[in-house]
Amino acid sequence: MRKIPLILNLLFAFVISVNAGYVSNSGKMITLYQTVNQSNFFMYGKWLCADTVAMPVSGIVSYGGEYEVEPFFFQEFDYIPNTKIDILERVHPQDKYSVPSEGKAVFQVKYYDKYENDPGNDYPKLVLTYPDNSVKTYTMTSLSNDGIFSYEIVLLSGEYKYEYIATNDYYTYNDGCYNLAGKWYVTSRPYINAISPVNNVEILPDNVRFQWDISTDEANDILKYELYLGTDNDKNKLKKAENGPGNNVKSYIYPTSLNHMSQYCWYMRVINKYGADMETDLFYFRTGGQVEKFYNAPNPFNPARGQPTRFVFAMPQSGTVKLVIYSEYGDKVWESETYNYIGDMISSKEITYDGKDNSGKMLYNGTYIAVLTKKYGGKTNVEKCRIIIIK
Repeated sequence: MRKIPLILNLLFAFVISVNAGYVSNSGKMITLYQTVNQSNFFMYGKWLCADTVAMPVSGIVSYGGEYEVEPFFFQEFDYIPNTKIDILERVHPQDKYSVPSEGKAVFQVKYYDKYENDPGNDYPKLVLTYPDNSVKTYTMTSLSNDGIFSYEIVLLSGEYKYEYIATNDYYTYNDGCYNLAGKWYVTSRPYINAISPVNNVEILPDNVRFQWDISTDEANDILKYELYLGTDNDKNKLKKAENGPGNNVKSYIYPTSLNHMSQYCWYMRVINKYGADMETDLFYFRTGGQVEKFYNAPNPFNPARGQPTRFVFAMPQSGTVKLVIYSEYGDKVWESETYNYIGDMISSKEITYDGKDNSGKMLYNGTYIAVLTKKYGGKTNVEKCRIIIIK
């Protein structure tokens, strides 16, 4: 409530114009159709309530056809609040879940009144609406001097509605009570079982497919997935896949080619429609095998940050390989030495490129063409791929 102090001896001028007549009814209410000559009144050292409407009718009186405004035209009072309006604060989210296997549901709320008014007897209360629409009221108990009140109860599976209610000796707002309401869900955690890639398996680095089985006790459940992947064996350092698996699916193809001949770690997190979640263990796999086509990863890549790219290709027989990078205008910007490889039918080879030309100068942003020339078995094979540099 905002209050405006008036300066002593402040003069108010109230100007009203006059026409003719007024209407008076049996209820002694007067509807004015005229104004009166200028009049004034004084108020000394009073408080005015800036957010209260004061109707002026009772302050207008008639003296034989003349009208005056009495000194109490404005509502005048001395207001000092003695309690907060919002005397309860949330301790947990508005909508919350608990899992039966983990023990009792713990309802908690904080009572706080900066004017140090204690809550009323048997307050705060917990009003709980059960899934069958029956309602029970419980008195919450104080945990400590920090104003936290709690109530523990064993709940069966289902959707509950709760309401925290509090008041004190000075509380006159909201029909005498302040409340916070929400929903409490009792649900089992979904269970996810990883199928592939399993530990220590070797797979091709492109179009890696992740598969899993899932089970849930909730009817019409909506299961959301988060896939975390990286080369670090610390869960906290793995990155969540952007545009990851959709809802209620059981497989996902990673959209970006991974580095060749590298070990990756991954795990999955699944969340049901109420927010109950479950994480898998950490799994490992290694990229390898013989690729079907020539490509580079990562692509795009940023050499300005020291990020190289790897060109991966198959070499089914022993022979020589040379890699040449061209600009999109056909200019040669980099040429590798000639490499000798021992070929086989079960693995792939790779060449690392740092994004510089043959003079050691970093290439500009843009699109380039990589041309790989392989010679083995008396034949020459030429393969191409497009690379993008972004700095």
